[in-house]
Parts: sequence; structure tokens; C-alpha cells
Amino acid sequence: MRNTWRCLVAALVLSLSPSPFHAGLAAQPVYRLGPDDVVQISVWDNKDLDQVVFVRPDGKISLPLLGEVQAAGRSVAELSGALSETYSKTVKGAQVTVTLREVRSRPAFFVGGVGKPGPLQLTQELTLLQALSIVGGLVPAADMESAYVLRGDKQIPVDFVRLIQKGDIRQNIKIQPGDTIVVPIADVVYVQGEVKNPGPVKFTKDLTMLGVIAQAGGFTPLAAPKRVNVIRANGEKKDNIRVNVSDIMSASERDVPLKPNDIVIVPQRLF
Repeated sequence: MRNTWRCLVAALVLSLSPSPFHAGLAAQPVYRLGPDDVVQISVWDNKDLDQVVFVRPDGKISLPLLGEVQAAGRSVAELSGALSETYSKTVKGAQVTVTLREVRSRPAFFVGGVGKPGPLQLTQELTLLQALSIVGGLVPAADMESAYVLRGDKQIPVDFVRLIQKGDIRQNIKIQPGDTIVVPIADVVYVQGEVKNPGPVKFTKDLTMLGVIAQAGGFTPLAAPKRVNVIRANGEKKDNIRVNVSDIMSASERDVPLKPNDIVIVPQRLF
């Protein structure tokens, strides 16, 4: 009985304590409108006054009967209250509802080797990894060690190898509005034809023919490994290099080092 009573008391204390979820909600900062945000203004029982407007670069919006009203820097609730008070001078009992239709004032920009380059509106606080997941992650050809964040006149280096593969959370910085996240595209070797995953493969200094075939998933059953071609730019000309990968695999020939922008073509075997 005594243990049961203790359990009931503990349950009551937990029920009265704020949960981590609600505490997290309370910690979220109030969103304040900024230039280019789109808001919908609705005046109860006065549809002629309903408007969808964007906040101008000077921070103001233009509304019928009121003219210019300061919106930037105010929360949606604050703007609703201010408009209700002002409209009530000309519209009896005016009740105004403001709805945030679109956030455009808090962009961060992704450039280079990500799935969806371009602006990302920061409607909430995001770390670099969280933002990266929203824009589609890194592409295979991304130079993971040479990325950086431009913030004002500062350049903040980011090493995704240390962040993703080694768990170095110091690299996982919080993204701020106006940041530009630059992920350079590394040199690549292109693999075409009878491999399981054709496409670009990130070039490294020690990349060889066996290495690039392995990264492309290996040969398909239809591949002709004795007749692989490498097309390599040589000034304005193109060199065509025949490689017998079967001999390399049997160690009767040396592996072939590759160069940036080589095109490796694996043909079908002859029937």
C-alpha cells in the first residue's frame, strides 16, 4: 500500500510539471514580421476591407481607410491588435485577424552541391544539418571538406566529413537569416554504360579504374570488362584509352589512374 501511494504521488507531481514538449514550445521566440512577408488581413463582417498584402522594404503595408501601417518588427498578434484599434475609429466594433500567409523575410541561401540549391526561409531555428536535410542533402559530387558559410563579411569553414562521419558537433552551427551556405562541387569522373549505378563519382587523387567501378556499384551481368573505354580531354582533342579491367582484376595488368572529368564507358558484351 505504501509503494502504491508513492507511485500515485509521483504521478500527480509529473502531471503538474510542464512536459519537455510544452517547455520547448514556450521557449520558441515570437515570430516578427519582416520585409517581403505576405499577410492576409481580414476585418470581421467587412469583406470589402479584406486584403492580402506584402510587407514593403520600408516595413510598412498599405490598407484601405488606414493608408500606411508599420508591420515589420511586430508579431501577428500585435499587428492584429493595432489594426483593430485603428479600424475601430472608422468601423464600429472592428475585429481584425492577421494571418501570416508566406514567410519571405528570413532567407538563407544554399549554393553548389546540395539537392535543391536556392533560398530556404527560416521559419524556425535550424542547425546546419537540419537545414541540409530540408534542401535534399549533399550530392555525390559535393566537396565535403571545403564547404563554408558566408555571414556578413565573415567566412565560416565547415567540414562535413568531420560533422557527418566523425560526429564533430562544433561544425553543426545554427543558420541565421542572410547566411549563404556554399558547398563546392568536387572534380568528378563520369561512369556510363553497364555498371549498376552510372553517374558522376567524386574524384580523389588516388582514384583508379577499379575504384571508380566499385563506387559505381560494380559491373552488370551484361558488361564487357575487357573493352572498357576512357575518354579523356587533351586540349581540344579527346583521347580514347582502352582498358582491360579483367586483366587488372586478375593482377596481370596494373590499375589505371584516372583524371578529373574522365568519362569511363563500360560497353555491353557481345553475344
